[in-house]
Amino acid sequence: MTRRSGELVQWNNKGGYGFVRDGTGRDFYLHISKVAGERPRIGDKVDFELATGRNGRPAAVDARVLEEMRPRVTSLPEALRSPPSISRYKLGLRVGAATMMTLLILFGIGMDNAPVWLAVLYAGMGLASAMLYRFDKIYALTDRWRVSETNLHAVDLSFGIIGGLCAQEFYRHKTVKPRFVAATWAIALFHTLLLASISFGWLELLLPQLG
Repeated sequence: MTRRSGELVQWNNKGGYGFVRDGTGRDFYLHISKVAGERPRIGDKVDFELATGRNGRPAAVDARVLEEMRPRVTSLPEALRSPPSISRYKLGLRVGAATMMTLLILFGIGMDNAPVWLAVLYAGMGLASAMLYRFDKIYALTDRWRVSETNLHAVDLSFGIIGGLCAQEFYRHKTVKPRFVAATWAIALFHTLLLASISFGWLELLLPQLG
């Protein structure tokens, strides 16, 4: 069986699983039980073989961290820098969605359909969400206790989604795990529809009918 090499782009230290990305840009699930030697870290270069996982999809097995290629993190900016192998185009969808919501808020204020405090609310909670993602990224790199995914989603849902989406892209964090990604986009869709309803006056027209 031909061995492949790639980079560990996502790792849940508590759960003991993550995703390794090969040279073609494909991501493969990797469980700690399939890793020989020490526990891997995000950014590690890994060589591995492919096998069929529990869900029927290819998964990485018999993985080994290439110690001589392990990046040495000497500063926080270096730790948070996105490696060249990460596709910025793929992750750019998050900033696009955040930009759309921001424009909807500004449009709503300009049309007098949305109050200024709505922008302040999204800005404040967005900053809080971005800081949580930043801390969680740092904790992941240093093998410390993590911010729970429930808390991240709760803050995003509580008007922090714009900052959360931007932080996911900037820190290259929480962008691979399917369940987390699906929940993030569901929250983004909810807020996009909410902001569109407010900004275009649809919500104001609907409320008297419901009353």
